[in-house]
Amino acid sequence: MSVDAFAGRDRSSHKASQTVQGASDQLKLFVVRSRPTPTLLKFSVLNRSGAFFELLRAFDRTRFSPVLVTSEPTGHYLSRLPGEIEQYHLGREVGVATRYPVLALARLVWRLRPAVVLATLRMGLTAGLARPLFPRATRLIVRPANHMSQNHGELIHNAPVKHRLSYAISRFALTRADHLICQSEDLAGDLARLGIATPMTVIGNPIDVDEVTSLAAAPATLPGSPALLAVGRLSRQKGFDLLLPAFAQLLATAPAAHLTIAGTGPDESALRALARTLGVADRVTLRGFIENPYPLMRAADLYVLSSRYEGFPNVVLEALACDTPVVAAACAGVAGLILPGVNGWLAPVDDVAGLADALALATRTRARLRPGAIRDSVRSRFETGAELARPR
Repeated sequence: MSVDAFAGRDRSSHKASQTVQGASDQLKLFVVRSRPTPTLLKFSVLNRSGAFFELLRAFDRTRFSPVLVTSEPTGHYLSRLPGEIEQYHLGREVGVATRYPVLALARLVWRLRPAVVLATLRMGLTAGLARPLFPRATRLIVRPANHMSQNHGELIHNAPVKHRLSYAISRFALTRADHLICQSEDLAGDLARLGIATPMTVIGNPIDVDEVTSLAAAPATLPGSPALLAVGRLSRQKGFDLLLPAFAQLLATAPAAHLTIAGTGPDESALRALARTLGVADRVTLRGFIENPYPLMRAADLYVLSSRYEGFPNVVLEALACDTPVVAAACAGVAGLILPGVNGWLAPVDDVAGLADALALATRTRARLRPGAIRDSVRSRFETGAELARPR
């Protein structure tokens, strides 16, 4: 796709004619210049966006000059960034104005005059609102990070007035972008059904399998036979309230099993109470946040994703890269990651009995999976350098 096409002169068609050469070329579809192109990448903190960490490291410096913008100089990925990447920080988030720093971002964009601003997570909303204030030549690419209708539906249920407003603002911000990068067909389809007509390209997140393998090499053990592991924020979206009763049912046929959950979040107290009510508190360990969970993933016999919805669950790729099979709820964002009989098993969404059945099946049949094939299923499809862009 030419620069002219991206600039809006020809948006009528998008042909999937080239392989995205890993994270470094994910913007090849949008900007091509004969000299390094200033590219601004915008986050709140570089803590949860492992895919963008891969992107920052892999940019072709002969073609792109990436600049990282965060609210604060925090996040465990920062220490692993290449030293030559220029960084700017907009200030600590202490209120609405600093949580969504529209004017501060616009001022910085005018100062740096980047060809592209690429934003994700909450900063996608900030950049969308700031878009009318950007220089005319600067293009905005936003990567929505979650299934919008389900995520906002849950938020609206909890706080109707506040989140109906945030939903409307989020939709508006996405319409201001020049292009959207969607991590899955599920996410792109959801946005299309919501009436968002911004051009979209589906690009699954990349993963550096060799680096994950190296980081997973540290000694680690998990209790249980089988040892089950789940990692994620302790919130309703992640479905741990479904996993605990499903695990309780599994104990009837696998009494030596143990479940370890790594993460923090608002549901921690409720989950501990649920484990006690189910009588499985001695078979469940909540370990809190772990900066490098890969050794635990390698040590696990099974990794479990019980989410009600996802944008694109990087954690599944990471577990598979550790050669650990995955039992996953077949929620939005999971399609295509799990290959039954090769790297894992699928369970129905929001279904305790169905998840329990999938766990029992995995426990009985996991020895049939070929060692190495689990990791290879990720390397062949999501390794940096292997991803295909799929314009819609």
